[in-house]
Amino acid sequence: MTKKTSSNTKKKTVDVKKKERSVPAATHERITRNPDAALERHVELLPDDMVKNTIDGIKSLMESFRNISNNNLTASQRRRKTGAGVKIYGFIEKTAELIEANPRYAQFYNPADLRNCIRNFDKCRDITINLQAFERSVTNTGLVYSSEAYTMSLISYNMLKELSRRGDSTAVELFRALQPFFKKTKRNPEKLTEKKLEKDARAVMRGKKDGRIIVENINPKLTGGKHKVIDEAFTDTEKFRETKQGGKEE
Repeated sequence: MTKKTSSNTKKKTVDVKKKERSVPAATHERITRNPDAALERHVELLPDDMVKNTIDGIKSLMESFRNISNNNLTASQRRRKTGAGVKIYGFIEKTAELIEANPRYAQFYNPADLRNCIRNFDKCRDITINLQAFERSVTNTGLVYSSEAYTMSLISYNMLKELSRRGDSTAVELFRALQPFFKKTKRNPEKLTEKKLEKDARAVMRGKKDGRIIVENINPKLTGGKHKVIDEAFTDTEKFRETKQGGKEE
């Protein structure tokens, strides 16, 4: 009989620490070995006439479309409107088909108006698809240039960092001017956040902490008003913070 031999495999634990972003090693080695390598690729400016004509054309189309459509909606008005997804679009399309075959059941509107609404929505959807495709194309181009600019900036940053270590006085000052962009800002532990408020509330309700949590709503509206939060879970002094629902903390 053969006995199975068990092998103990030890799992290696690796401590992963966040490091300052730097230019890729291969690129850095290539630039260090040949400083002129950074100039191998020349970036041309986008034609100013093409950019200006594109922007002017978009503005002209927006103005023309605004004159023939009802699109001046506020944020609250947009929330009250109903979009046409797969189910809703199928419902209104089927309704139009049935009402056209049985017009006596359309007592409060003209069946032709319902069909025109559907056709206008289809036209707007076609325009939106093309605009989104154009926006994606422009965004992709912007990402290419921003990535190239970031890589070039990292090359300069790492070069200044290395020269400052060697005692170059000018490089030291230039490196110090760029260094704050890589420093992390300290979080304020006293800031009352929604996550901390929920944690304090659970601790108070479960009896693990002494204190009280009060949420007072001020001037309620349909879109939400301001509310005042009092958190006394950990300290003896009251903390007040007013926030506007749906927006940033004030």
